[in-house]
Amino acid sequence: MSRAVATAEQLRAKITDALIRDVGVSEQMAQPFVDSILRCFAGEQPYFPAAPREYPVPHIRAALESGAPVKRVMREFDVSRSTLHKLFPGGLPRPEIASEEG
Repeated sequence: MSRAVATAEQLRAKITDALIRDVGVSEQMAQPFVDSILRCFAGEQPYFPAAPREYPVPHIRAALESGAPVKRVMREFDVSRSTLHKLFPGGLPRPEIASEEG
């Protein structure tokens, strides 16, 4: 089987799976749509940007405010330091220090 045929079959399967999963149609109902999509982009190499990643900002904020080290938060939530700074442009949340009244 040539590489182009294998790639076309993989693309067909990927689109079919997405229609079944996201739209809820049967495989048989998905096929005309898959055929139409493949005809529409035949011979082209379209670019489909990756879906934007959603970050659990409230959970990240809570972890930072509870005093968790930044490196641990980065590892736990699989984010880079620059991403943290993009999520919190005013500065990273810091642990709240209880004021002492005397």
